[in-house]
Amino acid sequence: MIPAPLLERLQALIRQYDFSAFFVAAAALAAESLDADGAAFIVHEGNCLRYLFFHGLPASYESLSQHIFADDAGISGAALHRDTAIYTPDYPHSIWAMPEYVDTGLTGSLAIPVHGPDGCSGILAVSWFRTAPAQLPDSDLHLAQLLADMLGAAWYRMGIEQHLERIATCDVLTGIPNRYQLEERIAAACARAQRNERMLAIILLDLDGFKGVNDTMGHQAGDRLLREIVSRLQDVMRSGDTLVRYAGDEFVLLVENLRRLRDLEELMIRIMTALNIRMGVNEQRIGITVSAGVSVYPLDDVAPAELLHHADQALYRAKSEGGNGWRSYDQDEDQRVRARQRLRGELDRALQESEFVLYWQPIISLRTGRCVGAEALLRWQHPSRGLLLPGAFLDVAEDSPIMQRIGQWVMKTACRQGEIWHAEGMDLDIHINLAARQVENHRLCDDLRRTLSACPGLPPAKLCLELVERIALRDIQKTARLIADCRSMGVHFALDDFGTGPAALQYLLELDCNQIKIDHSFVIPMARSRRHAQLVQAMIQMAHALGVIVTAEGIEDEESQQLLRDMDAEQGQGFGIARPMPASDFSVYLRAPPKNL
Repeated sequence: MIPAPLLERLQALIRQYDFSAFFVAAAALAAESLDADGAAFIVHEGNCLRYLFFHGLPASYESLSQHIFADDAGISGAALHRDTAIYTPDYPHSIWAMPEYVDTGLTGSLAIPVHGPDGCSGILAVSWFRTAPAQLPDSDLHLAQLLADMLGAAWYRMGIEQHLERIATCDVLTGIPNRYQLEERIAAACARAQRNERMLAIILLDLDGFKGVNDTMGHQAGDRLLREIVSRLQDVMRSGDTLVRYAGDEFVLLVENLRRLRDLEELMIRIMTALNIRMGVNEQRIGITVSAGVSVYPLDDVAPAELLHHADQALYRAKSEGGNGWRSYDQDEDQRVRARQRLRGELDRALQESEFVLYWQPIISLRTGRCVGAEALLRWQHPSRGLLLPGAFLDVAEDSPIMQRIGQWVMKTACRQGEIWHAEGMDLDIHINLAARQVENHRLCDDLRRTLSACPGLPPAKLCLELVERIALRDIQKTARLIADCRSMGVHFALDDFGTGPAALQYLLELDCNQIKIDHSFVIPMARSRRHAQLVQAMIQMAHALGVIVTAEGIEDEESQQLLRDMDAEQGQGFGIARPMPASDFSVYLRAPPKNL
């Protein structure tokens, strides 16, 4: 029967999960139960035994704190190979005596094998430095063996935990730390930087074209390349820097103790040079470069996760600029990006909440002054910012897939309004501007066909779709096919902002548009610049030679209107004629008698 106090201590020992604390408690119990002075744990590594943990041993043992000796030497070696406990009450005169331990004053020793799943993993050595008992009772030996077995189980458990931690925190392919606990690493590095009054750089590295290596040469080649990347980075890193594999082909480098930004710039030059790689794989040569984004603490004084995010934003900039370079986090640029992201979200809401409206600008006949057309212009009735012109949001919209849906809304809304005006007897051409995403989308003709079908009161010939030069000329052949397909439904096309891009007579012929709209940048200075007037005259003559109607934009005064009339331009629009207005005001405008400036 185990005494209750001893049983309680054994139970407490079982519930101790920290190995160091477990050993101290187990060694203390062993020494106390056997009336010894202390105990040590000697681990078996390869062909050697090494002292690892001590408890209750004299200062003379300190010099032996990591002592290593052959695994067949001494009383511990004998116990290991015999796989049984060995006790000697007179250590100095025993056959196992080792001089270095005799010199410490060791008088008696008990060596007990510590077992693990693969055999003996070490020795529990209980030591006496005064007169040791001549013989140990079986009950004491059984307790010592129990403690040794418990020590073996705890040692094995610690090994598993360390192995699992290595698996969790170490990248198997490259051998460097993985992203596990990266935020904690950054937080600790920030604390050191603050304490030492130094800077910390978080560098996020991404390989350019790595996916192509995997796709064309196989994952083995990719793995070899990643190991080469790590090797080269370790060659240029300073001592104290930390390299982490963040994702597939992304790495994070924590550069501490920076005194000046120039040191960082010099390191980045070394990194970019080292990672400009040309290597042979399977008799093929591959080339790899790297892009990098950098955030510097405390110049960028935010939380660790945000520092990494800022480095990622800087990396995105480096990638968007063509790669093979590095960029530092720019707070102003970040604010602009965030504002654009917020605006994208608001655009989606605006479409769902019907916040977009169309304003209409009259297009008049320059000969009669009568309104012959209406151009639909997009406006945003923002709930807090008021009525917004396209310049406040259109560039963000055009950079987002939502522009396709906005363009569809404009087309449907404009055609419905055009149908209403025609039902009221207003003979107007309805002009609609096409966005780049609509032109590049293969569904434009289908959208147009459905819209015309839904608005049978609007003759297709009264619909004019406007393309700006920069959009029309991105893919001249594709645009020409698109125009031809849409014109087969009866609609017309106008080439807008004519003269501002590289458009020439050849393009005008290929696109087969019905109309050109001369950009306001030529029309506004025309009355004061003879050269501008001559250029506008040449555009009009060229268009007429091809049977194309001319509309002049940007008419702001009577003199410009008269000049254009003398040049035989058919149509005009501008603030001098009428500003864009809501549909209700436009209806009133249509009922007023025509007038020239």
